[in-house]
Amino acid sequence: MSKLALATVLAVSLLSGCKKNKVPECEVFLATIEKIGKCDKVPEASRKEIVDSAKTIRDSLKMIEDAGGDVPDDLMSSMKDACKSQETTVREMYEKVAPECLK
Repeated sequence: MSKLALATVLAVSLLSGCKKNKVPECEVFLATIEKIGKCDKVPEASRKEIVDSAKTIRDSLKMIEDAGGDVPDDLMSSMKDACKSQETTVREMYEKVAPECLK
């Protein structure tokens, strides 16, 4: 999980300085990992890591929303693709080991 979160945080960091702009694919990814972070079927240590990663991602997304400037289309596209891919990967992983965490 931490590799996925790190990749998202790095991608988000590239976009700091962007105009108020929600990234729906990243919001979906964030909602998924927040659900997993609240699920008691996940070991406590993993939940803590997931919750910490979610906070970092949420804070980075907030920076995107709050900062001024234009988002280059290629960076926004990369960001959307990274979040969508990571959300799919995390969802597939947890559907196998703890599907109740995704409800």
